[in-house]
Amino acid sequence: MIVPVGAPINHQTNNESTSLFEGWAPEHAIVGSNNSNGIFQSKISVINELVSDLSREEDDIKEQLEWLESRGKKRKGDVDDWMDELRDLKKHVADVDWLGFTNFYASDLVDKLRKHKIDKPLVLSNEFVGEQFELNVGKMWKLLVDDQVFVIGINGMGGVGKTFLATYMENEIKRKGSFRHVFWVTVSHDFTTFKLQHQIAKKIGVKLDGDDERCRATILSSELEKIENSVLILDDVWRYIDLQKVGIPLKVNGKVNGIKLIMTSRLKHVCRQMDCLPDNTIQIYPLKKEEDEEEDWELFLLKLGHHGTPATLPPQVVEIARSVVRKCDGLPLAINVMARTMKGCYDTIMWKHELNKLENLEMGEEVKEEVFTVLKRSYDNLIEKDLQKYLLYFAQIPNNSGFQSKSYLVKKLVESGLLKNVKRSLREVFDEACAMANKLVDHSLFVGYDYHTKMHGLVRNMACRILNESNNYMVKCEGNLSEIPDVKEWIVDLEVVSLGGNRIKEIPEGISPNCPRLSTLILSGNCIGHIPEGFFIHMNALTVLNISYNDFLTSLPHSLSNLRSLVSLVLQNCSNLEYIPPLGELQALSRLDISGCSIRQVPEGLKNLINLKWLDMSINEHLTLAPRCVLPGLTNLQYLDLRCDSAIIAEDVQGMSMLECFGGIFLGKDNYNSYVQEILDRGHGPKTYDIHVEDVRDLIFAFDIDDPVSLYEDHQNVRFWQCEGLLYLLPRDLKKLSMERNDQWVCLCGALSSSGPLSSLNQIDIIGGCKLKSLFCLSSSCSLCTNIQNLQVLNIYGLDSFTAICEEDAVDLTRSLSPRGVFSNLKKFQLSQCHEIETLLTPLLVPQLQNLEVLSVESCRSMREIFAVSNSGNDDNFNIILPKLIRLRLWNLPELTTVCREILVCGSADILFINHCPKLERLPRIVVYD
Repeated sequence: MIVPVGAPINHQTNNESTSLFEGWAPEHAIVGSNNSNGIFQSKISVINELVSDLSREEDDIKEQLEWLESRGKKRKGDVDDWMDELRDLKKHVADVDWLGFTNFYASDLVDKLRKHKIDKPLVLSNEFVGEQFELNVGKMWKLLVDDQVFVIGINGMGGVGKTFLATYMENEIKRKGSFRHVFWVTVSHDFTTFKLQHQIAKKIGVKLDGDDERCRATILSSELEKIENSVLILDDVWRYIDLQKVGIPLKVNGKVNGIKLIMTSRLKHVCRQMDCLPDNTIQIYPLKKEEDEEEDWELFLLKLGHHGTPATLPPQVVEIARSVVRKCDGLPLAINVMARTMKGCYDTIMWKHELNKLENLEMGEEVKEEVFTVLKRSYDNLIEKDLQKYLLYFAQIPNNSGFQSKSYLVKKLVESGLLKNVKRSLREVFDEACAMANKLVDHSLFVGYDYHTKMHGLVRNMACRILNESNNYMVKCEGNLSEIPDVKEWIVDLEVVSLGGNRIKEIPEGISPNCPRLSTLILSGNCIGHIPEGFFIHMNALTVLNISYNDFLTSLPHSLSNLRSLVSLVLQNCSNLEYIPPLGELQALSRLDISGCSIRQVPEGLKNLINLKWLDMSINEHLTLAPRCVLPGLTNLQYLDLRCDSAIIAEDVQGMSMLECFGGIFLGKDNYNSYVQEILDRGHGPKTYDIHVEDVRDLIFAFDIDDPVSLYEDHQNVRFWQCEGLLYLLPRDLKKLSMERNDQWVCLCGALSSSGPLSSLNQIDIIGGCKLKSLFCLSSSCSLCTNIQNLQVLNIYGLDSFTAICEEDAVDLTRSLSPRGVFSNLKKFQLSQCHEIETLLTPLLVPQLQNLEVLSVESCRSMREIFAVSNSGNDDNFNIILPKLIRLRLWNLPELTTVCREILVCGSADILFINHCPKLERLPRIVVYD
């Protein structure tokens, strides 16, 4: 909810509040005490003053609530809680007989009153940044009162509300009197130490003479230390400030009179350089615009209205206005400026005109000056010119899906051709791309949430404006184009054209743009069904061509075969593309992505592309790969993804010594085992791989089209699909093992083996299978059980015959189980839809699970007992001890009667999540492990 700050609020300054105590005693004041101790009397005076302050705060809140409720808004629960607690405190002060109380008691009461003053809830202060603002203010107060926090950062993109939050905190600090002084200094973009010293000295009323910065710093530091309990706000910091050289003494190392520093900056790395820890940084994001809560729309209406009353728009204008607001992408600065520009306008034509300007990147003077100038400062601040190039490249790529993973950014940078890949490993290129992507996030040019990020819409518009200012660029992406631009716009000097993310349906016959210098052409994300034969004839300098995500495209023109300068060709997810012309003449081609298409055979001439370093033919449902035909000659490949409806033999890829990322399906046990023995286990293979083994029928449906071989971090995965009951060798560097529908397998130990320790294997997933009765034999002679050393995640789903985790009858488990066994590092165990198993964990297995944190069992029809008792009959002292268990989830177990018979000793008292277990007799007694 967004409501106006400008409602009537009666704020007294701290000095005014102090003067009110002269000759006046409030209703709940302490009016006397026969305690002669001077310190005690001063504490009573402080208590009286705090009670009076809190009474005025109470009156202030009551006024705000009246205003709020007069407009049909609901008060928040924490406001009532604060008022009730204040009422109790005031009553306590009034009822206490102070004659018998000590100085310690008075000090404790002072602390409670001060804390209650600081904890005053917000009522009308979330206008600019929605509900998140209240959370940010709460975190700011916690950091301010924490004696171990010296520097507090406020970070976010330009125009998002950093300065507003700092201003609000400045006013609140002054109003509450939490600190003796608060000083505000705006740091200019081209600041110098000398200038900053002068600004701070002027704020605190100190005159600095001379030009020696060290002497000035000494004087400034000395004067600041004399000012007790103070806050310094440095607004709009663009680069590292050496606080010691300036003369700013922080409240560190036991200093009583040091300064607490608040800084606002768009740059995350500047906050880090100034020792502002991540936990001490407030990250401000654009406003939410979810279906149930449109904060950006609420703010727009509020600013469009008058004196805190939201505007009411005519029905015919509302949807157009909403489109205008969406173009602001939640940025408060842009919303405010746009609302001011359109204030009092109810003409549909005017609103449509404004929307058209936004869609065509044509801005009014106010928007250009107040919004784009602010955003462009971040672009201009990119010292590394390569970063500017990368940002401008991202602006050319449509991103209608919103947030993307950082690995997506990395992949796009590799696609761009801007990263030089000459004599460098793919890992080095990935690392550089990742570093560049992180820097763009650090500069707040990308909005980042955890591992996902996106270019803000207005940053994209700003970048497009920069590109279009040059005659060499034509960028019209993510618009509403239904036709390709007129041939007159395809001028001879064009170097980059981006028309991605539009609704272009066709390229007319006969159009052949004369663009001999054109190097990049992006047509992705359209509805193009046909490209004329002559379209590419005059584009001989083309190096990057991206036609991906055109679902109606069925074939490409033969003129593509003559683009001999082409370095990157991306046809990803052209789902109906069946024909690609011969590529044998494209000797410069280093990247080819034809994933997610409908081709039945590889393009003619592919085997001649000896400089190819990146080949992706995954998710081609009808593709057939002839053995020993195309792949063996592509020995320079660094990235190869062949996860399609066709299997390969080991000889196809054994000669690829430069391969670093590989995804593919091997035909049968012999080819797979040969690749593991000859390549992977000898250390000659790719560091990242996702290998699948038989049966390839319907295999296309087992792949996630958005899950390519990882570029962002190394993965070593092997997946067995409908394999026979034969012995398969696991690579020694394997990290994740997946098995699906292997109906011939009875036990994993009979199907899998290893030639050495599987120290990296940390996850096993098993899905489906009609004969698998148990997982491990746990025999000391088993090459699988003895080599699994670091298993952390075990997921089991839908095994028809599964009755036990281990074959306990097959071996003397007392001798074979050891503290370093298969399950000794297991942290997460999930079992689901296995209807034959009755008992999950036996007494001999429990000691192996000392690192287990999460145990989940659901929809197992026959499950009766989770932790079984021993067969000896001596169960009186049988306790289950799992010291790290913090979650036990039991769901839809109709026959479950017992979790455990005695005490469950675990890592948390609140571990049980039990539902739909109708026969459960009693809950276990939980004891927290000490």
